[in-house]
Formats: sequence, C-alpha cells, structure tokens
Amino acid sequence: MAKKSNQSNEKKTVVVRRTVVTNGSIVRTCAFWGMAVAAVLYVVSGLINFIASYTGGLGDALQAVVGVITLLGNIAVIVAIALPAYGYVSGKNRNWRAAYWIFLIIFVLGVVFGAIPTFF
Repeated sequence: MAKKSNQSNEKKTVVVRRTVVTNGSIVRTCAFWGMAVAAVLYVVSGLINFIASYTGGLGDALQAVVGVITLLGNIAVIVAIALPAYGYVSGKNRNWRAAYWIFLIIFVLGVVFGAIPTFF
C-alpha cells in the first residue's frame, strides 16, 4: 500500500489584498461629483454674470466666460444624470436602451446648441 503524502493535507494560507470597485459605486461617485461640479460652476457663472451686468466694456467678455462655465456645468449634469440613467435601463429590454441613447443624444445636442448663441 502506498504511503499518503502529508502535502495534500496541509493548507496554505495566502493573503491577497484586493480593492473591489462595483458599478454602483462608480455611478454614485460620478453622480455626486457631477452634481458638485455643476453646482459650483453655476454659482460661479451667476456671480460673473452679476459682475458683468455692472461693468461696461468688460461685460461682453465676461458674458462669454459665463457661457463657457455654464456649458461645463451642463456637461457635468449630463455625467451626473446619464450614468444612473443607464444603470436604470441596463436591465431592461432593447427598446428601453435604445430610448436611453436617443434621449441622451437629444440632451447633449440641446446643451451644445443651447450654448452656441452665447459665443456668437
């Protein structure tokens, strides 16, 4: 009869440190920071717009800056809204996902085309 090896009965303990990032945490992080960036940019654009209303020739230049800051705030809102919205439709059927992409494209075009008159 063959001898059993003690090696098969020994258990090796290996410690592995892993960081787990879930899709939910990424979505929540993007939603929070998108909201935070948009809030700060909207307040800054409001203050600059207020200052621009009381300055003479400098007001036009400041209005262009307000337009850029507002556009950046809108982009941050897109990030804050788009990721959680995709999480909502990801488990649904193909029609819901198609509607998501159509609405997202319309939303982005609305933001971009809404900002164009600021620059011209």
